[in-house]
Amino acid sequence: MLAITTLFMGSASAQKIAYLNMQTVLDTLPETDSVREQLYKYAGKLQQDLTDLAGEIDKAKAAYDAINADPSTSQVRKELLAKRYQTLVEEYQRTEQDAQKQLMEKEKEKMQPVYDLIKKSAGEVGKTKGYTLVLNNTNGMVLYNLNDSDDITAAVIKHMLAKYPAAPKPAGSK
Repeated sequence: MLAITTLFMGSASAQKIAYLNMQTVLDTLPETDSVREQLYKYAGKLQQDLTDLAGEIDKAKAAYDAINADPSTSQVRKELLAKRYQTLVEEYQRTEQDAQKQLMEKEKEKMQPVYDLIKKSAGEVGKTKGYTLVLNNTNGMVLYNLNDSDDITAAVIKHMLAKYPAAPKPAGSK
C-alpha cells in the first residue's frame, strides 16, 4: 500500500500545472468583438419579438378591462377574454424562455471556433513551457500559487495574435 501511495504521489508531483484566464484571452481577441456584435443584433431581433407580443398582451388586457367594466357584457364573453389574456401571458413567458435558450445556443455556436483556438493555443504554449496540464482560471479557482510564471494568459494571447492574426471567423459570419 505504501508503494502504491508513493508511486501515486511521485506521478502527481511530476505534473507541471499552468493556468490561464480564458475571459481575459477572450476580451483581448478582436474576434470576440465581432461575435458580441452579432449576438447583440440577434438579441435585438429576439427582443423585438417579445416587444411585439407584449403589445398584443397590452391590447388584450385593455379589451378585457373595457368589456369587464361594461355590466351588459355576458360572463361568458368576459371569461373568453380573460382566457385569451392569460394565454398571451403564458405564450410571452414561453417565448421569453425560448429566446434566452436560443441566444445561449447562438453564443455557443458563434464562440466555439474561438474556444477551440484558445484551447489549441493553450496546449501549444503549455507544451513549449513544459506544462502537462493547463487549467482555466476564469472563475478564480486558483486559490494559491507560489509561482506567478504558471499563469500563461499573456503568453497565450501573444501566441494567438502572432500565430493566428486572422483567427477563425465565428460560425455564420462573413
